[in-house]
Amino acid sequence: MVHSFYEKPESQQKKLIFFVALAVSILFVGTLLIAFITEVYWISLITAPFIMIAAPFIDTPMGKKKGKLIYYSPMFITERQENHKIIFHGGTLFDYCFALDFSLPGPQRTREILSGYLEGLLNFIEQHESSKEDVMLEGTSYILQENAAKRLGFRSVPTQGIYSIILVVNYPTLIIAYSISKNKLSLPDLRKIKTYRSSVKELSNNKLYIKDLYEKLAKK
Repeated sequence: MVHSFYEKPESQQKKLIFFVALAVSILFVGTLLIAFITEVYWISLITAPFIMIAAPFIDTPMGKKKGKLIYYSPMFITERQENHKIIFHGGTLFDYCFALDFSLPGPQRTREILSGYLEGLLNFIEQHESSKEDVMLEGTSYILQENAAKRLGFRSVPTQGIYSIILVVNYPTLIIAYSISKNKLSLPDLRKIKTYRSSVKELSNNKLYIKDLYEKLAKK
């Protein structure tokens, strides 16, 4: 899987980020002006979903450039925290737009996402399994099912309230990303939010299973 955004020259990357930021700024300022002129102040809230949808197109590439976000595949991104903890994220709406093959039907597109996810997890394991650092990998997802997560080497843990709030606030963005993955309008079920955690050692013990599953998905 190739991430076409990062294949572009840096000048083109900067232009895209700039134009997205400019469009959001114009929309925000324009809506504020209309709200003040008409004195219908709630109109300014209309921009909130558009800002949330546009945010990954700015935050994700900027996070990568600053070294805050590390890609192990276009569909598996990590963010280092304190106390030897690393947070993992699935591909964002930004990544879906630049890495997915939109000519594929829904089921194949979903397999492509899962394949990219497993590819990134394998790359993460291979990079960290020889390290003496006791790294803990943790992430919150509404897509990853608990039984599947257990087979990969994860265990479910209580979800912190902040992560649930983040997913709720980003729901419009999640709808678009989820619909892209299914190739039809689909609503993600936030009741299925789960937080999963594992150590590099636990994941490494399941490396052969993960690799076998990845190869099966990649062949389809």
